[in-house]
Amino acid sequence: MQHLITTTLATLLLSALTLNVQAEQTGQIVIPEKVKADIIKRHPKAMDLQASHETHFKRQLLEVSFKEEGSEEQILELFRDDNRLFTNELLLDDLSEAPETIKDTLQKNFAGYKLQKAEMIANPNGHGEEYEIYLLAGGVNWKVSVNEIGEIVEQQKN
Repeated sequence: MQHLITTTLATLLLSALTLNVQAEQTGQIVIPEKVKADIIKRHPKAMDLQASHETHFKRQLLEVSFKEEGSEEQILELFRDDNRLFTNELLLDDLSEAPETIKDTLQKNFAGYKLQKAEMIANPNGHGEEYEIYLLAGGVNWKVSVNEIGEIVEQQKN
């Protein structure tokens, strides 16, 4: 009987590890249960949770995006490595809400760019904002993070 229990537990553990590895290999990031519970507590109708890793204000963060049932609005929340909420990302309709330094930097470094999506992240620990901008320039899709004074913090081809 004890052998059967041990074998069953080992099989369950191996299955859980395999699913976790498969999810990460397919590009899916596993959202910690504590993060899911926090989101559901504040947004009981949250659905379609998806995650990615991002760096803002020199911190590695987990971005979780989701929608609430009955709404098309995407909600973006950033979590610290201790699974606690760090801040939200605010979707911008365009860059008219961003400082001129942001637009100047983009024009200088990505001349003739076409904006695809822009997000603003306010620093919850004090002064500062970062802008996460998805754009098309020179036939290449870019994800660019720029701080409020126009310095490129990170850029990567998508």
